[in-house]
Amino acid sequence: MRKSVLLVLIVSAVLYVTGCRAPEEPADPLQHFSVLYNNREEHPFSPDWIILDAYEQRRGVALDISLGDDSTYDRFIIEAIEAESPPDIILKVWPDQILEYAHKGLLLPISEYTDRMPYYTEYIVSHDLHEELDRLRLENGKYYILPGYQRGIQVQQWAYRQDLFEQYGLGEPQTYDELLDALVILHEQFPGSTPLTATWGGAHLLSMMGAGYGITSGWSGNRSYDEAADRWEYAPATDACRQMYRFLARSYREGIFDVEHFDQSVDEFLRKITHNEAFLTPTWISSGFDHWNAALAENGFEQARWSPLPVPESTAGLRALPPVGRFRKGLVLPASLRNAPYLDDLLTFIDWAVYSPEGRRLTTWGIEGETYETGAQGIAYLPHMKTIMNPDGEIDIYTTYGLDQLFNLCEDEDLEDLKKPPQIVRFLDASYRNAENLPVDPPLRLSSLDLDMISRIDKPIDTYAQHAALRFITGELDIEQDWDEYLSELERLGYTTLEKIWNAAGQGGE
Repeated sequence: MRKSVLLVLIVSAVLYVTGCRAPEEPADPLQHFSVLYNNREEHPFSPDWIILDAYEQRRGVALDISLGDDSTYDRFIIEAIEAESPPDIILKVWPDQILEYAHKGLLLPISEYTDRMPYYTEYIVSHDLHEELDRLRLENGKYYILPGYQRGIQVQQWAYRQDLFEQYGLGEPQTYDELLDALVILHEQFPGSTPLTATWGGAHLLSMMGAGYGITSGWSGNRSYDEAADRWEYAPATDACRQMYRFLARSYREGIFDVEHFDQSVDEFLRKITHNEAFLTPTWISSGFDHWNAALAENGFEQARWSPLPVPESTAGLRALPPVGRFRKGLVLPASLRNAPYLDDLLTFIDWAVYSPEGRRLTTWGIEGETYETGAQGIAYLPHMKTIMNPDGEIDIYTTYGLDQLFNLCEDEDLEDLKKPPQIVRFLDASYRNAENLPVDPPLRLSSLDLDMISRIDKPIDTYAQHAALRFITGELDIEQDWDEYLSELERLGYTTLEKIWNAAGQGGE
């Protein structure tokens, strides 16, 4: 049963009558637009959000909000797009989610309407995003998603137990080999430990390590672009992937690789992190490590300290992190709006709410003098506002005002940096300046026929490749002796067909 709730915000005109004076004319009626919103448990939607009043007062717009549970929001997106009467705006959408529906003609080609959106046009120009827009275009040259963007800062980094590395004179490892040697020493000091661990079924670790070998891996996908050869490759079939498996197999033999992390829960991962059982992991570092360090202290390890580790050089000679696309998230509009009499009004509102300086400031910071102030140090929430940075505030910017929720497609750099501890901001700035991220792959304009063929091949071949990866790492398969047979099975499952499709699309061919 669908768990969505239609919440309609109704404002009725109020007539004032005083004495013998004739009643005043009622205000112009509000323009209503329907919206599908991803409702999150930590900040649930409320029809009393003050930002909704601001939209009414500033733009004469009332939003009729349908809710989709954030944990299963993909399903709500599909249901909304396929509905007989879809909502006017579908929020929190990514390009890969909507390709099929764009090809079916169920979505409005946004690129045909940007001349009606001056703030959007200015935003694209001022942030130099034309190349990014090209990534969204299908083979017909159109794009169907209205995008929001962010800086290309990689917040997924390596984290290590800096206190232990310092205590045992291991320094700050500069290469994978140095890192392995250091973890072997720590494993000897703490025999019950699994020094290198992760979560998310191995997908996160393989994504991070794959970057060090110049390929996609794990949850980064199976499609890798070789810039030198100017061709697309199925990453699990590359020699670079073989090199990565060699290093991981060596780590496993040395006893430092936690093979359980392919199946362990987040709770089990956190137990190891906070009980002195793990010393290296890939993670998101935006919020810092105070919570991990505090938990270690509570468990008797008072001087323990997790810290970000500058990306080490792999055994392939690369010092790299996974690429970061500048696309943040987007929204789509149903094709049924093409002939809607209110389409221009809708585009005007979206243009203002998402891309104008006033709309972005309202979305993120709220109302000047009421929720934030600007001064010599820049913009800041008022002291009584409860935020991630000020949990002791009296008025919650999320539950009371609905800030940073609905139309926050575009990154607000001041806010994002304010959310992070200062030392993390400095670390990430250095990583960004050092250009440690792999470049984002060039766009592929795949046809509906391409997508259908790829979908038929992807699941069985990826399932086999993932199982084989674990077997190579644990030694059940020999990386030297069994590799050719592995490649033959990948070929039987269609990896060369995938490469032909990708490369034909990359060249604009059939």
